[in-house]
Amino acid sequence: MTCNTRFMLRPLTLFFAALLAVGSVSAQVGSGTLKGEVMDLDANEPLPFASVVIFLNGNQVSGTNTDFDGEYTIKPIQPGTYDVLFSFVGYQSRKITGVKITANKISFVNADLSAGVMMEEAEVIEYTVPLIDKDGGASGGTVTREDIDKMPGRSAASIATTVAGANTAGTGGGISIRGARPSSTWVYIDGIKVRGSSALPKSAIEEVQVVTGGIPANIGDATGGVINISLRNSSSKWFGGGEIITSGLPTPDGGAVGLDDFGYNVLEGSLSGPILFTKDEEGKKIRPLLGLFLSGNYTYQQDPRPTFGGNYKMRDDIREQILNNPLRQNISSSGEVNGALYNADFLTPNAFERIPTRLNAANQNASLVAKIDVNTNETTSLTFGATGYYSQGSSYSYANSLMNWENNLDVTGVDWRAYAKFAQRFVESEEDANASNLKNVFYQVMADFSQSFQRVQDRSHGDNFFRYGHVGKFDVYQRNSYGYDAAGARFLHNGWEDTLVTFTPSPHNPELAAINNQYFSLFDYEPYDAAENGPYESLLTVQNGNALLNGQGPPGTYGLWSYYGAQGNTYSISNNTQFRISAAGSADIGDHALQMGFEYEQRRDAFFSLAPSGLWTIGRLTTNSHIKELNLNDSTVTNQGSAFYVTYGRLIGDNQFAFDRNLRIALGLEPDGNDFINLDALDPDVLTLDMFGADDLLNQGNNLVSYSGYDPWGNKLDRRPTLENFFTEKDDDDRFFTRPIQAYEPIYISGYVMDKFTFDDIIFNVGVRVDRFDANQQVLKDPYVIGENYKVGDVRGDLLSQLDDGIVIPSNIGDDYAVYVDALDGPTTIVGYRDGDTWFNASGTEINDPDILAVNEVYPAPWLKAGPDAELNSNAFEDYTPQVNIMPRVAFSFNISDEAVFFAHYDILTQRPTSNNRFSPVDYFFIEARDNLISNPNLRPEKTIDYELGFQQVLSKTSSLKISAFYKEMRDMIQVRNFVGAYPRPYKAYGNLDFGTTKGLTIGYDLRRTGNIRMNASYTLQFADGTGSTTTTALALINAGLPNLRTINPFNYDQRHRIVANVDYRYGVGDNYNGPIVNLGKKKDGSVRQIQLFANTGVNFIANLGSGTPYTASVIPTPITGEISPSTEGSINGSRLPWQFNMDMNLDKNWSIMKGEGADAHSYNVNVYFWISNLFNTRNINSVYRFTGIPDDDGYLAAAQYQPLINSQNNPNAFRNYYGMYVDNPFNLGLPRTIRLGVKFDF
Repeated sequence: MTCNTRFMLRPLTLFFAALLAVGSVSAQVGSGTLKGEVMDLDANEPLPFASVVIFLNGNQVSGTNTDFDGEYTIKPIQPGTYDVLFSFVGYQSRKITGVKITANKISFVNADLSAGVMMEEAEVIEYTVPLIDKDGGASGGTVTREDIDKMPGRSAASIATTVAGANTAGTGGGISIRGARPSSTWVYIDGIKVRGSSALPKSAIEEVQVVTGGIPANIGDATGGVINISLRNSSSKWFGGGEIITSGLPTPDGGAVGLDDFGYNVLEGSLSGPILFTKDEEGKKIRPLLGLFLSGNYTYQQDPRPTFGGNYKMRDDIREQILNNPLRQNISSSGEVNGALYNADFLTPNAFERIPTRLNAANQNASLVAKIDVNTNETTSLTFGATGYYSQGSSYSYANSLMNWENNLDVTGVDWRAYAKFAQRFVESEEDANASNLKNVFYQVMADFSQSFQRVQDRSHGDNFFRYGHVGKFDVYQRNSYGYDAAGARFLHNGWEDTLVTFTPSPHNPELAAINNQYFSLFDYEPYDAAENGPYESLLTVQNGNALLNGQGPPGTYGLWSYYGAQGNTYSISNNTQFRISAAGSADIGDHALQMGFEYEQRRDAFFSLAPSGLWTIGRLTTNSHIKELNLNDSTVTNQGSAFYVTYGRLIGDNQFAFDRNLRIALGLEPDGNDFINLDALDPDVLTLDMFGADDLLNQGNNLVSYSGYDPWGNKLDRRPTLENFFTEKDDDDRFFTRPIQAYEPIYISGYVMDKFTFDDIIFNVGVRVDRFDANQQVLKDPYVIGENYKVGDVRGDLLSQLDDGIVIPSNIGDDYAVYVDALDGPTTIVGYRDGDTWFNASGTEINDPDILAVNEVYPAPWLKAGPDAELNSNAFEDYTPQVNIMPRVAFSFNISDEAVFFAHYDILTQRPTSNNRFSPVDYFFIEARDNLISNPNLRPEKTIDYELGFQQVLSKTSSLKISAFYKEMRDMIQVRNFVGAYPRPYKAYGNLDFGTTKGLTIGYDLRRTGNIRMNASYTLQFADGTGSTTTTALALINAGLPNLRTINPFNYDQRHRIVANVDYRYGVGDNYNGPIVNLGKKKDGSVRQIQLFANTGVNFIANLGSGTPYTASVIPTPITGEISPSTEGSINGSRLPWQFNMDMNLDKNWSIMKGEGADAHSYNVNVYFWISNLFNTRNINSVYRFTGIPDDDGYLAAAQYQPLINSQNNPNAFRNYYGMYVDNPFNLGLPRTIRLGVKFDF
């Protein structure tokens, strides 16, 4: 059916004007188009005004009429599998089922109708997907639901890597597309740009499309590729299903029992159908008005990352022993006792065992998809949808795995996104179709909101911050100390000294308290002697003796393994949101299919992180700090016998910290008093984070907190503070600075225009996209000067006259160049200039080393406006300058014949910075106090130029071959750089420095179902080289004092050769069965009773064979603890890992049961399958040690030059054993074989 809506040009004009006015979005990232022609079978002539209607899951979703040439176009259509009904008065209707609509592609379906007697039911024909893509367009591949159901693997990422050009080798878990960094790839779910997890129930996925090249103009902000996941829609009839998967059940000891040792369990279900109908006058249901699709799953994994050979752990009885007896006296060879040593340093190999399952690594998660389709008519659609993902589990720590696995941090995450989408098509009447070339007009508006939240904390302590690292109560006994004043013949009070410390264990961290319990009984108590340090006389001597103070943890065993009871010293919250509005419109004008759209996106990224154990140390330093001096005006004279003692009170200074003041108030003490407080004797539950001031927590740059969009105490801000607020705002009492920092709130706006047309049998798809990115934050006015400095234009005239006579500014020096002088304070002459990163001496000659301008200072001295003693303020910063990029896209395809097509594309792509660009004033406020790598809020978008040429040829009725060559040039990629010559000191930050290229060839073979077999196979030859694989590749060079070098080397993920094959071998049932048969004898009627042994049984294989990725070899072995830097052998990334091979298998059998007859018939299906990953248990090597080139030995223990150092350890043999276990890292290998059994039921 079609809607006979009269379309007028004026409303169309108004519509496009509205689109231009909306500064909004989008992208139609996920819609496709259906085109074709309808012919009279007998006359072989086109049928004008024939009806074309498409159905999805029984719901009529769209339709149109053919034009005078019998041609039709329907768009937009969401990806899925459709039925297309062709009808015309006096002709037999025809329904073509199983038509695949793919995002951003045109599907062609033609129909020939026969005139004559019309039957009630339409003639049904099953659609056959063409072997070649006549539309050309984007490169990559699409995996539909029918194939996804049969494949091993459940995640969209595992499905995406079956497409040629997408791989995970050398990426650390991300997906690299055609040699781009993993961060250059974006994932979309139903048109929503995903932030956070993209995990979905497998039953909710309609198709996964991977775009590896030829990205059309309606998709932006990606320089690598795009993974577009389309979700299923509602149905006109109720259907649903459930699924259970297990590899084994968890056991109380942390292991698993079953098909493997890893405890993988999934429960999944889905349901869809109509929930409200439109009715006729008689109240009969006509068609669904509201349709629902719902899908969800729950997953529990005892060990989410299985390992080869298992993991080392300390035996339980040995752990119990070191808990009860953790220390021994440290007795030197001369018999002198010097504190204590840990007994764990002396364990032998038989104290450890190997187990197959990692302990305390379990993870559980749940995902949900909900969708409501409002089917008002075939020209309008309204959809509401949402997806959600919850995860909770342990953050696995390899260092904890040997003896401290209980202290893995707990990670909880919640990601959700919701959207509303409205689309309308304008269908021409027969009269309008004649009068205008304007056809197939539609528009779509979509709004979506996403939130990604994560909390990391200790499972026991949560946000009770002072319980982190709390060892116990320390009672410290003090006395006054005196010195004899011979002139006055008296003893003068000169300070205070500790005489004894006693300890009461904490109930919160019993493993840590056990260390001190033994320490305080390990030595004899002796009376205090001021001339000799005893083991218990002060907190300092207790600490030096190897006991623990509150906030301290035991040292790692030989610096390798976390000691039993060591706390996870992290608490963090991140809360990222994204709001998008999108709009797109399209119209066919003659042979041109025009499309235009806009996108507006606003993000808000906020976070708070704290190192809570450090609160005890900072609290100890800030408590009593203002009363540590003697008040010489407050004295008391006493006598003991003939000796007179002068005792002074405590002087109350003006350097009281916020924590001290707030603590006194909480304890009921006078806030301005001089009572001495022993912090370590207090109950941790009376202490709170908000007792600290912001500057207390920032601690002169050694900060315990980092935050943005939260305050320093972890409270979410409901305002957007300015940079001036950070420098000047104080608390309500006007005593202490509050240091608020705004959230990161970038704004992204884009627009595009596309045109698809045909010229001399060549299909062109041209477009242009304009992106505008505004980081919406402050940046330094001059990245080389943390402050305000003069430019040449500022100093001409009066200022220049303040310097020595005879200074002439060279003619090649511009007014916007920075001026450098001989001294920060009281300069007398100009010594040089700088234009951006280019430096000049006083005569205007370009120089390479700016340090030669440092005449009387350590570093080059800019001419400062306020002098060197001025405090940093907001005047040193300015607003980020929005970046606007124009990106033309050109693609074309030429159908050489019905069986061959040539295609090509040229694209310019940009992507805004994805990391390392968040502004924090803390980075600059304490830049002199620390040497941290800091973000650069002034980063520009990265840019890629992409070319591809390809050819596709039909080889037989069921197979085709596709060959394409591609080239990518990547510019302005983010990399660490050194700002040499910066004031007040050089610093490390990020910049748009890196460059890279990818050259490659892909050959793909597609074999459609031929007999029992179906196969897709591809080979990719790729050379991915550049100046940096990651954003921190250059960090080691910079730390070694080298300049910002840029040399071309293979990327870490440069996998030169990759072969991927997906093979499905399947038997049918009944007349379609050609497998082995078991005869069970004859029936009474004489026929043979047979069992089709493998009816509805199939096996699906995914095989991956890839060459090794590169690594940098070393000429010397280096310890894993990092005391010695490696020395490169050959070139960077000049060596290669071995080849990798992996095969996954899914073996399944299906039983179908029919209930009822005719219109009441229902089909029920039960599917049982085995899902086996790494079928052959191949030992793939992911990483090796640079000196040995093997994954389990770095060569350090056998190196002669290190034997003296090894033999100096507390116990050399124990050290060798610990070290050997550590370097035998199971994560240097890939995943072992896993076996999972699944049962699926649907109706």
